[in-house]
Amino acid sequence: MYYQYDAAVIGGDSRQTYLASLLEKSGYKIITFGLNMTIPDTNLSLANSYEQAIALSKTIIAPIPFSRDKNYITGLGNDALVKGNELSAEKFLSCLNHEHYLIGGNLPKEAIETCNKINIPYFDLMKNDDIATLNAIATAEGAIAEAIYKSSINLHQSNGLVLGYGKCGKVLASKLHSLGVKITVCARRKSALTEAYANGFETMEFKELEFTIKDFDYIFNTIPTVILDKTLLLSLSSETTIIDIASPPGGIDYDAAKKLNRKAYSCLGIPGKISPKSSAVILADAILPILKERTD
Repeated sequence: MYYQYDAAVIGGDSRQTYLASLLEKSGYKIITFGLNMTIPDTNLSLANSYEQAIALSKTIIAPIPFSRDKNYITGLGNDALVKGNELSAEKFLSCLNHEHYLIGGNLPKEAIETCNKINIPYFDLMKNDDIATLNAIATAEGAIAEAIYKSSINLHQSNGLVLGYGKCGKVLASKLHSLGVKITVCARRKSALTEAYANGFETMEFKELEFTIKDFDYIFNTIPTVILDKTLLLSLSSETTIIDIASPPGGIDYDAAKKLNRKAYSCLGIPGKISPKSSAVILADAILPILKERTD
């Protein structure tokens, strides 16, 4: 089948817009639907509907994450900026055919099952170690920016707790340390604590939190499991700033935090808000080889 466009870029945040522009400037024919901004001096085609965008394109590029609420494509939910642009994940997936290639981030099992059922290849951007590591840089910088903006004290010489020592936790702890924060890492795995210790950080196990959590000025959570429950939140100072960058449900009992008047903030999608252009470059570097292979 002949496809008019090399790729359709659908929904998402500002990263998707910059990504579409980068792909177009690399010589590919791109059609878009439901992007949340425009970039001057680009020749991007705008689809009248998501059906048109998908039907006319060989490769389909969905957002990161594919869906935040498990119902709608990110950026195209009930709160879509342009009414009529709402797009459920179910409707999106029903438009795919066996000649497509699906690209997106944090693809849900329903998307993977659909791809397997109709025998189309897919690429989960966030399962790629290089992308995830580079994405962690933008996430860490954004988390630090949020902390500075939302707190009444300097980071320098403050006491900071990083919950989790995965890709984001490692970059975050390192960058905070370089700003003069006295960092303690709390993680589940003994190997993670050993690595954090080897990198010069204080460490603790979760069972120690109830005795020490009152000592921290900043807490950065990277674990997508509720860690800061009502009991731990009660022990915190009302001046402690909590920045939660974990995927839903996050790491905080937000109902308890609100009732206790704790400064807890869920900061999702940071790369798309803080550094969408840099983040788009990372994504484009991974996607361009796929487009090249599919057009050769």
